Amino acid sequence: MIKKITDIFKEKNRTFSFEFFPPKTPQGVENLYKTVEELSELGPDFVSVTYGAGGSTRGTTMDICLEIQKRFDLTVMHHLTCVGHSQTELKAILDRMKANNIRNVLALRGDPPKGAEKWKPAPDGFEFCYQLNDFICDNYKDFFSIGVAGFPEGHIHCPDKETDTKYLKIKIEHGGEFVITQLFFDNAIYSEYLERLRNTGINVRIIPGILPITNYEGLLKFCNICGATITREVHDIFKPLNGDDEAISKAGIEFAVKQCRDLLGRGAPGLHFFTLNKVEPAREIWKRLGL
Repeated sequence: MIKKITDIFKEKNRTFSFEFFPPKTPQGVENLYKTVEELSELGPDFVSVTYGAGGSTRGTTMDICLEIQKRFDLTVMHHLTCVGHSQTELKAILDRMKANNIRNVLALRGDPPKGAEKWKPAPDGFEFCYQLNDFICDNYKDFFSIGVAGFPEGHIHCPDKETDTKYLKIKIEHGGEFVITQLFFDNAIYSEYLERLRNTGINVRIIPGILPITNYEGLLKFCNICGATITREVHDIFKPLNGDDEAISKAGIEFAVKQCRDLLGRGAPGLHFFTLNKVEPAREIWKRLGL
């Protein structure tokens, strides 16, 4: 049964979920469905499908969301960005989502298309996530459950954490109902983030995003782009293993299990796993945690 994520929250104190991205080829899409089929057997509370920079995967994201709901009866959250869309285009996307009973949106400002560091919204488009939230609430009342992104270390383009917190509060005040965080590897950062948000009156669920480490060089590149800090512990564990995929995968599982257990012990209201469209190591971590 397809539900709003906020309705799932009423039933469960903690949720566990997976995130996928739209592949670029038809074969990649079929491989993704095989991955979803295997991970669906674990009983996730919901799954999410990302949206390419500048809306580059808009059609594929929608098609994958629809197929996952139809094939596997999973609650799906459709990522949606402001970048690259007019209000007319956004309404057409949301209308199609509503018509197909996709009831969950992760509302994002979004990244510019590759190679474009700066962008200008369409003449009648939106520049900020809170404007997209308002648009969804004004046009669709309470049909959609709206999630937003959170950045425990502060967004890479924010001057400081206080400013980042202010922007998150605005997104919540304009309809955001829960937060999925960017990846991080130091759980003390998550605890500090929760305290900072609570002190500013933000009381929605803050679900930590978890990235299992499977490739050291890839991790360096990705974190350089998104601004997430790679801790000394991570460097010390994974740098000596660079090039040994099997050893990195094994160590990545151990690190993720340890991190997740600690987060749950700190009171995290669930875990959201960035799967990179792979069954493993997400399935092994899930089983080791006893979820």
